[in-house]
Amino acid sequence: MRQNLTLAAGLLLAVAATVLIYWPGIHGPFLLDDFANIVNNPALKLHHLSYNALMAAAFSSDAGPLHRPIAMVSFALNEYFVGPGAASMKATNIFIHAFNGVLVYAVAALTLTAYRRRFRPDLTRGQVLGTALAIAAAWLVLPINLTAVLYVVQRMTSFSATFALGGIALYLWGRLRLLDGRRGLWMLWTGIALGGGLAVLTKEDGALLPVYTLVLEWALFGFARASGGRDRRLYLLYALLLLAPGILGLIWLWPGIAGSFQHSGRPFTIVERLLTEPRVFFDYIYWTLAPNLGALSLYHDDYPFSTGLLAPPTTLLSILGIVALLAVAVWLRRRRPLIALGIVWFFAGQLMTGTFFDLELVFEQRNYIPDIGLLLIVFGTVLLERPVEKLLLARRTLVVALIVLYALILGLRVQEWSNGLRLAEMQASMHPHSPRATYSLGRILAVAATREPHNIKLIKTTTRALNQSAAIPGSSLLADQALLILYAQIHQPYNPAWWSRIDHKLRTQPMSAQNLVSLQYMVTCEVQKHCVFPQAQMQQVFDIATRRFARNPKLLSVYANWLLNIRREPLAARAVMERCVELDPRTPQYWINLIRLDIALYRFKDARDDIAQLAKYNHLGQLDDTLRSLRRQLHDTEQTFVKQVKNAQQKSAHKGPPGG
Repeated sequence: MRQNLTLAAGLLLAVAATVLIYWPGIHGPFLLDDFANIVNNPALKLHHLSYNALMAAAFSSDAGPLHRPIAMVSFALNEYFVGPGAASMKATNIFIHAFNGVLVYAVAALTLTAYRRRFRPDLTRGQVLGTALAIAAAWLVLPINLTAVLYVVQRMTSFSATFALGGIALYLWGRLRLLDGRRGLWMLWTGIALGGGLAVLTKEDGALLPVYTLVLEWALFGFARASGGRDRRLYLLYALLLLAPGILGLIWLWPGIAGSFQHSGRPFTIVERLLTEPRVFFDYIYWTLAPNLGALSLYHDDYPFSTGLLAPPTTLLSILGIVALLAVAVWLRRRRPLIALGIVWFFAGQLMTGTFFDLELVFEQRNYIPDIGLLLIVFGTVLLERPVEKLLLARRTLVVALIVLYALILGLRVQEWSNGLRLAEMQASMHPHSPRATYSLGRILAVAATREPHNIKLIKTTTRALNQSAAIPGSSLLADQALLILYAQIHQPYNPAWWSRIDHKLRTQPMSAQNLVSLQYMVTCEVQKHCVFPQAQMQQVFDIATRRFARNPKLLSVYANWLLNIRREPLAARAVMERCVELDPRTPQYWINLIRLDIALYRFKDARDDIAQLAKYNHLGQLDDTLRSLRRQLHDTEQTFVKQVKNAQQKSAHKGPPGG
């Protein structure tokens, strides 16, 4: 009883300390993808908690093939109950992370209990649970996990991990019950199916849950049953919950994977990505176990990708290193199963984000669950290696010192993230060749310069920062459009070189997400009457872009918005909107734009036909409110138009024939 209270107190202390360390971070700003997914997402601004409104929020993001509905609903509810702003979102993320720490303790405790039962009966319950507590405490304050907490949109990662860790814990509990000869098979099925399903609907890498449990099965349980021999029911479980979904998922996704690198605007190919990731994995290991404030960052878009096995030479060395580590894991499976488990667990956790999917090369939050395997190796070896009693005080001192060191480094990193300008300055100084890091600093300065249009020194500093960002090889249009918007808002003349640079980048670069959003920012600034750009220059920009990327519906939608609201050419805009729905009929917003324009142009039959098309994509009622609003708008406009026609006819009849 006393031991349980001590462990509970230790876990509570670790959780409370984590919350206190992270809490200053709530004062930090929204960043990067926060804007597209949260800040500028009208579907998250709920006015009432209706089913239709929640469904609209759930499917309002195109961040993944499944739209990550659970994460998106959590953002909407967060804003509805607590209010908008980064602080409330970050606070919620901190509590999710704290709860995940409890789940990590449960997973570690059950894992080490299985290890004790199968391989180390000499270990006491206190030693097992104490090691689990150390792993959870260290994981809670790992500096590499910060981006999954204070980068708001990465709640997708941490909340998905909540369901995944819960599912893994349920699997382990059920597996131990089966070894005791008790009923527990339903817990395995529920843990993988329910936990995995909820995790996937929060973020797609939740699909790795059965991979993690398979690694546990391989390293600790060996598919054994209580009476001896293999439990063949487990083969059926993995055939139905891992193998079949995995094959079907690849068949579904492969056509998009194969062609995605050609259209995403990545500077690397799929082969170059596969060559680069082994180097990234070893950096992840280093950043996890020996965190360095100079290396940890939100921005890794300046990470040099590999172009061949020897370019750079560390490419081949990293590939051989991974092969060697996996070989060591197989060799140690019976001798040191915790080390074998930790190695395979870590690399299994990279199967989605570190292989052939069209993603950025490096993001630290991708280690949120995989780094548990690394901690299992370190703390399991330090605290449980035979003989356990030897150098016990030194071992425990080392563990406590390591956890305190992680907490101190995390605290320094949180302080950096608690202030937007400080974070931008630090990141830009550490990554001077990162287009995103340097642009983020320039953007924050530009916001300040807009508020102080007579501060010549600030304007010069901002211009210099954005010009430096725009000049980095491979940089997108972000810094260029920020310069144009800044000078439009402070009513200063543009540098013609900025327009020339935009034209050159559109002629030579792919239509990346950054380039697309840059054009969208410029059009939005004009539509909201904060900016006025020369129409000839803007027309030239869109002519270059639409000639090269004539089949990009997102680009065409931005162009249609400009044609309609700036050029005042509704028929030309309508033709472009029609092209959008032809290219991508499954995106509701393109139909909505077309319907609203048809109603405004009194093309009532076209509007009705378009509404019928939109209704085909009303899955789970997510478009019910939108369809109801559009039908009401069509009805009201049509009635008004009919009345206007009747009034005109009556006035004409009252006048009588001319000359009467």
